Amino acid sequence: MTLKNGYSNQKDSGLSTLESFKILILNIKYLKDKTWGCPWQKIQSHKSLIPFLNEESNELIDAIYEKNTNNICEELGDLLLQIMLHAEIGFEKKQFELKDVIENLNKKIVKRHPYIFKKKEKVSLKKSQEIWGDIKNSENKNFYKESSISRQLNSNIKNLPATIGSNQITNTVKEYGFKWESSKKIFDKLDEEICELKEAIKSKKAQDIKDEFGDVYFTLISLSNFLKINPESSLQKTNKKFLDRFSIIEDHVGDNIKKQNPKDFQRLWEIAKKTLMRKKLKQK
Repeated sequence: MTLKNGYSNQKDSGLSTLESFKILILNIKYLKDKTWGCPWQKIQSHKSLIPFLNEESNELIDAIYEKNTNNICEELGDLLLQIMLHAEIGFEKKQFELKDVIENLNKKIVKRHPYIFKKKEKVSLKKSQEIWGDIKNSENKNFYKESSISRQLNSNIKNLPATIGSNQITNTVKEYGFKWESSKKIFDKLDEEICELKEAIKSKKAQDIKDEFGDVYFTLISLSNFLKINPESSLQKTNKKFLDRFSIIEDHVGDNIKKQNPKDFQRLWEIAKKTLMRKKLKQK
């Protein structure tokens, strides 16, 4: 394929994509139409959509890890739907519109890649990351010029689920040098927090127990961040694993499920674990 033909094919694909995007914009308008739109969609807000945005993001992450191309394509569509809905809500409330979202993104792309859009020069991976980091740090200094980092973070996370908020905190403060040096140090901190939680439980003070549990949870999220693991996605997989095992127990005991004592459940749990392990080995 020649360069000319390649450009031509890319151009045709771009035009087709634009047509599909126009249809998508109209479909979102129809969904949110005050008279004929979807009753559920019409009552949604930026805040009410947060759980669905989080869910779709995690499903996309799972699809990427599973290397399932079809699922990646589908989940990208679901994530795009969330973006389009938020843009439409912004338009309805006269806050911003889809055009503003796209224009802001284009400006950011151009600004953070001057070697492509201004100087037209090739740079190494290391240099490109340095340029990107310098520009972002410069933007952050301007952003926090009139307010402290902690105040800005408090404002940013106040309406977010706690896990996402913790992730945002750890991601932001590490850019300013507040970061863990190794996983061992995080485990040391985790051991310290667990000991404090045990002491709080012994004291039977409800507020202390709640506070110390939060410290343990925050440290675990810091560990997931250090290991580059999405905590929500990881927990979703654990939930599925638990229910898969519980399903085997249900199949094993049938209607007698409510008659099992703790010792019975421990025995059945081990059976379920071994059953799933054998299934995995057969699939390999």
